[in-house]
Amino acid sequence: MKYAIVSVSKEGAQLGVRVKAGISGEGTLYERKDGASGKEAVYFTRTLALTADIFSRYDGILFIMASGIAVRAIAAHVVSKASDPAVLVMDECGKHCISLLSGHLGGANAWAREVSAAVGADPVITTATDVHDRRAPDDIARELMMRVEPLAALKPVNTVIAAGRTFRWFLDESVEGSASIATRLKEKGIRTEPLDRLDANAFDACAIITEKTITVKKPFVCLRPKNLFVGIGCKRGTSEELVQSAFTAALAQAGAYPYQVASLASVDAKADEKGLLDFASSMHLPIHFYKAEELKKIAEEYHLESSKFVEKTIGVGNVCQSAALMESMKGKTLLPKTKFVSATVAIALGLSGSSALDRAMKKK
Repeated sequence: MKYAIVSVSKEGAQLGVRVKAGISGEGTLYERKDGASGKEAVYFTRTLALTADIFSRYDGILFIMASGIAVRAIAAHVVSKASDPAVLVMDECGKHCISLLSGHLGGANAWAREVSAAVGADPVITTATDVHDRRAPDDIARELMMRVEPLAALKPVNTVIAAGRTFRWFLDESVEGSASIATRLKEKGIRTEPLDRLDANAFDACAIITEKTITVKKPFVCLRPKNLFVGIGCKRGTSEELVQSAFTAALAQAGAYPYQVASLASVDAKADEKGLLDFASSMHLPIHFYKAEELKKIAEEYHLESSKFVEKTIGVGNVCQSAALMESMKGKTLLPKTKFVSATVAIALGLSGSSALDRAMKKK
């Protein structure tokens, strides 16, 4: 997880240092010069301007300040629960840590618990399903790295769950990796019914794990397993075996499974790369190639790590991560640019079609 900790006072900055030392992930401290912790940090002057700059660059943002300041800072940038970062607010004494935005899909509720445990704070979580200690499909979707559709159906579905009414899970056994999915759900205390039992069960709402288009008369959501997009860059002449090795290692690092990968992507300069093409064919995965100018815009927008040598050679300094984000409709980075033998790999989580449209409309 790539996160930012933003503070406006010296006491808050010192608390931020403690939080960063006690949690996992890649963190950056943002502090004011007149309230600096003395540790390595990026200095800023205006919270609103800083938030505008970093909101789409991090998986999570922790504001250590009054909640009103944080709310005003993020208000203009909130788009969709499927794409917004997890946002927390903590008081500078470290007494309370509020999960403010993207509690389930963004992981703010889970992150609030981790941050609170690091400094002895009380996590403040107001999501209805969580306070009733019931698992919501969007929370499970985040843990299993699946896409939820339609997003608009989450509210009525979660209302049923929070009220304690009958809710069922259905699993399409024709889905690649269905046995693994069933096992993982069972470990979370969730029992699934086969999809062909959908009409034979009584329920008030349901979640369906499938790639098919399904219609149900009662409130329902579909969880789409194929939600990962893998960007690959490689040296000229890299063998299929080396691409396979890099791909497998990258998934392992991300805690992901091959059945979750929807497609591959790279730069058009690699469109004739035999090892890459052979790998895509053997995996039965589509691979898309983007122009260097397209990927360069993504790299600049997301402030991605860039190689001057690669940029001079093919026109973009970060192939794999920019390609993964492009392929995912500007989703979220799961694994940033990671180097392997003769290849670099990055993995992005996709956005739902509605969320991608929301984000595009927001920018107009």
